[in-house]
Amino acid sequence: MKCLELFAGIGGFSAAFRNQTNVTAVDINEQAARVYRCNFSHPYLIAEISALPEEWFHKQSADLWWISPPCTPFTRRGKSAGLEDPRSVALKHLIEIVPKVLPSLICIENVVGFERSDAFFRICREWGKGGYHVDWTITCPTQLGWPNFRPRFYAIASLERKRRLSRTYENVAPVRLSDFLDASNDEIESLRLANRMANQYEKAIDRVHPKNVDSIAACFTAAYGKSVIRSGSYLVTETGYRRFSPREVCRLLGFSDDFVFPDELSQRQLWHLLGNSLSIPVIRAVFGGVLG
Repeated sequence: MKCLELFAGIGGFSAAFRNQTNVTAVDINEQAARVYRCNFSHPYLIAEISALPEEWFHKQSADLWWISPPCTPFTRRGKSAGLEDPRSVALKHLIEIVPKVLPSLICIENVVGFERSDAFFRICREWGKGGYHVDWTITCPTQLGWPNFRPRFYAIASLERKRRLSRTYENVAPVRLSDFLDASNDEIESLRLANRMANQYEKAIDRVHPKNVDSIAACFTAAYGKSVIRSGSYLVTETGYRRFSPREVCRLLGFSDDFVFPDELSQRQLWHLLGNSLSIPVIRAVFGGVLG
């Protein structure tokens, strides 16, 4: 199946479904492109999706489009402005383009709340007129026994016959948070949370104990490493609190250790990119029955 990976980021979709043939990945983020190109060989176009004409999409001849648009317009932090938010201009463009190009399948990922948005209402209405059937669900890695809280909205739009997303996950074997950690990181100064900050935000930060078998890390956002609270968890160590390293966050998102980070990118840049990426175990579970 030929896939067009839109809002590709660092390549979470490609990492999850390596058996698919990606014709092109598209994003505007040059740092994400550097990571992507270190790990995948197919073309990565740095471009404004809203500027791509209908003819360009026809030329890709892709059977499946992966769409993971900016989530801030659909959050309280983004004032839930939806399609009125300037960051939604590319999504608005795609909503108009899809009925003209008619790919067989479109897969969508976004934050919880997208299902109540004007964007999803318009998708169901406009794409429905074009013959698409839409199915959606909300799934969190914790439902798979994965120690990371990251609930997300997932949808599939299909032509010809209605494709349904997976909602039951049998024979799930829980994974411990400690399996993703490197104890040697406890000694890395750049990962430590300064005592002053720890004391100031003592009641607000999310703390997890690595030896606790039931520990679940909070959702890591693009603000991790910049914002002290509501951006991810901190590990409790013998000397205080420390941040998860980019590699540890990467593992929690389901990327393998052979996933490459370019040397020139800083920890802060990697946290930002990872915070905007995908939970690979979840998209495999949700879309696996459709994409194989």
